[in-house]
Amino acid sequence: MAINIIMYQNQDLILLELPQRYMPLIPSGLGYVVNIIKPTGVRFQVIDFNILFHHLKNLGFEAWDVISANTYWKSAFIKDFQAEIDAIADGLISARPKIIGLSLSESNRAFAREVVKRVRASYPDVIILVGGYDCVYPYVAPHLFPDYDYICVGEAELTLVPLVKALASGKRPKDLPGIISRYDSPNRLWSETPVVDDLDSIDFPRYEWTDLRLYQDHYGGHSIPIMASRGCYWGRCRFCGECFLWRQRSAQHIADEMEWYFNQGWAVFLFGDSCINNNPETLLTTCGEINRRGLNVQFSGQFRVSKCGTKEYFAHLYRAGCRSLSFGIDGWTNHVLQLQRKGYTIEMAEENLRNATEAGIFTSVNIVIGVPGETEADIQETIRNAIRLKPYIGQFQNFNSLMLNAGSEYYLNPEAYSICFRQNKQELYSRNPYIIPTECWYSIDPYIDQKVRAQRLVTIFSQLVSAGVRTNDYARWQVEQAKGVLRK
Repeated sequence: MAINIIMYQNQDLILLELPQRYMPLIPSGLGYVVNIIKPTGVRFQVIDFNILFHHLKNLGFEAWDVISANTYWKSAFIKDFQAEIDAIADGLISARPKIIGLSLSESNRAFAREVVKRVRASYPDVIILVGGYDCVYPYVAPHLFPDYDYICVGEAELTLVPLVKALASGKRPKDLPGIISRYDSPNRLWSETPVVDDLDSIDFPRYEWTDLRLYQDHYGGHSIPIMASRGCYWGRCRFCGECFLWRQRSAQHIADEMEWYFNQGWAVFLFGDSCINNNPETLLTTCGEINRRGLNVQFSGQFRVSKCGTKEYFAHLYRAGCRSLSFGIDGWTNHVLQLQRKGYTIEMAEENLRNATEAGIFTSVNIVIGVPGETEADIQETIRNAIRLKPYIGQFQNFNSLMLNAGSEYYLNPEAYSICFRQNKQELYSRNPYIIPTECWYSIDPYIDQKVRAQRLVTIFSQLVSAGVRTNDYARWQVEQAKGVLRK
């Protein structure tokens, strides 16, 4: 498919998605941003360079796979894309938009830095406006991408419109709620990002600015991203850095979106919610709407272990098209689940997995190893429990060792969990606002450092594989990374 990349002149804003974003995901966040900007009258253009370069460079799906994530900020990756970086920068310099908007994440941050550096050198007056996954915490975002003019922190429905209008008119506002800027007053008091409570009032994206046929997986299939809620209903897992305010769309509004896409010829959906069953009744009603409207669709998402996970419940999901669910069973003993503050037991997890599997739904599961208080006895029980539940586990998709991520309970209150640091804590947090390097911290009672975490991960993995428990490529890659820690 031939692709022409043209940047228009006289734009107030050019909004970009840059490599790398995992394939073949449609950038739903960008889709919502477009919906926010459309009614403003601001002249703007949107370009997803990630998907375009995926096709133009013909590097194969593996270059866009999550397994390659640790290469995206390395010099070799930037060198490989230097011609594309120069082409984007030259196009922006020539088009001279008033504002360049960037959706930032860990995997495209280095690419974005290079583009901005090149543009700034020839066009220093341009406004750099950033948002996205890197910009959910005000104490993190400025450190991850220092070359900003404005940062939209978190959701943007109530903050982006007045900001973009002001910038397009030549103004440089400061001290705005939910916005960080280089124009802000010294020592300003941060005002939290305002959010929309009624999600039904937010229209869903239709991606009219791109060609959805470009977004296909290894087998030529497509999936449409969809969000039934925002935030997390539970929001208490101690290792999680995404415990945001939870709000729910109505079943009718969700089904309206699915029906619109179904009528356009798209029938496979991927729910991006923290848990598709944040509200079990809404999910059940949504399935009823799918069946009532005669939508022959398939969908998948993440499922929180819950008392709602009965045989009848999963059978209802299957009849509506649910074919795959990822269960965040991050602990595999009741002791570890309690330490992680998951809010359910291993017996409940077993019941959910069994009922989903018997309903015909493929199950994926996770594990998080090395939380403070975890014992060697927990590791042996974890192995026994996972092997016992093998008939109900479609695959292990994540083998994670605990990380101190920004926003998590362990990150915010480490002393409460006997977490200690090998360097001065304040300096560590100042230099590493996003994540504390694994080698720089450990927990006591019992003693657990990164080598202990890695060894436990390798031990569990090897015994599960020997017992025939299925794992995917990413889980195997994670274990290879753990082996690398042990070899040092």
